[in-house]
Amino acid sequence: MNKFIVFLLSATSTALIAGGIYYGYNYLQSPKNNSTMQIATPAVSVFKVEKKSIYPEASFVAKIESQDKVDLRARVTGFLQERLFNEGDVIQEGQPLFIIEKVNFEAKVREAEANLFKAEAQSINAKSQYERTKTLFKTKDVSEAKLDETKAAYDTSMAAVNQMKANLDLAKKDLEYTIIKSPMSGKIGESQFSVGELIGPDSGVLATIVKINPIDAVFSVSENEMLSLNKQVRSGTTMDDVKVQFFTSDGLEYPEQGHLSFVDNRLDEAMNTLKVKASFPNPNGTLISGQYGRIVLTGKNTVTDLVIPMRAVQRDMLGAFVYVVGPDNVVQKREIKTGAELSNFDIVVLDGLKIGERVIIEGFQKIQPNISVSPTIVDLNAVAPETAK
Repeated sequence: MNKFIVFLLSATSTALIAGGIYYGYNYLQSPKNNSTMQIATPAVSVFKVEKKSIYPEASFVAKIESQDKVDLRARVTGFLQERLFNEGDVIQEGQPLFIIEKVNFEAKVREAEANLFKAEAQSINAKSQYERTKTLFKTKDVSEAKLDETKAAYDTSMAAVNQMKANLDLAKKDLEYTIIKSPMSGKIGESQFSVGELIGPDSGVLATIVKINPIDAVFSVSENEMLSLNKQVRSGTTMDDVKVQFFTSDGLEYPEQGHLSFVDNRLDEAMNTLKVKASFPNPNGTLISGQYGRIVLTGKNTVTDLVIPMRAVQRDMLGAFVYVVGPDNVVQKREIKTGAELSNFDIVVLDGLKIGERVIIEGFQKIQPNISVSPTIVDLNAVAPETAK
């Protein structure tokens, strides 16, 4: 009896498994259900390549540098009595900054004045002796040797007066040097000495002042880029016509307009570049010496170029490329040659694309070359996209 039950259960299980396999196979072979197993065609956004009228631009990495810098040093030795500024202050030309203790220097001035007074008195006496001797010599009452002696004494006294005057000038100048003033307007940095310290000519730099208004953005231009700029100048655009903008490292445009102020007269042989400076008003000290950013030079006359958004451009070891959707909606990888990067995040394409071709701008993570996609055309000049036919 038990053997019969086991046999019955085994046969039943075999029949159920066979039936499941049969119906499952028929289900998968059904055209309706087979279509649901296919992977959906990736949807991407594309734009049509077109030419635009643009102002020619060139962009360069630039470093902000002060036009002038001065290191303040003590000219006389003494104890630092006062510091008349806060570190980081914007100061004016002629503003007192440090005061060295004056007592010794004032005493030296008084001593020099006294020595000058004494020398002048001696000179007056020597002159009187010389004048009397000249009168007596005319009447033959004194010898010529005596006349020469009084003349020499008078000349010596005059030399002593001049020497004392020079000593007084030096003493007054040393007293003047006890007040260290700013030789130019600018921003002062950290003070290297505190009140009460002994300072002098050997103490080194007391503080540094940098000129902040105007201020320069310094950048290097390659030989080819310089030839392109010169071509614009020859076509009627002067250096004064070039619009100069500065963008900070976070992409914000500096509000003040600059101008090209210096172009070096020779190429750097090692880098094959030319040093250029652009000057910017900096009344509030917004731009800081040592700061990095981007200089954009814009020409005066418009040109027509093939322009695409920079975010459509990919790069690998071979260079720049884009993904183009062909007429059959199949993705193609297309290498391109790029030109100037524009400040509105567009880029000029010199070779590799034709007008009207469809380039992918969104959906890169879904695609690879030679696969079919479902493209939606985006009008870059409008807000709403147009569905591709």
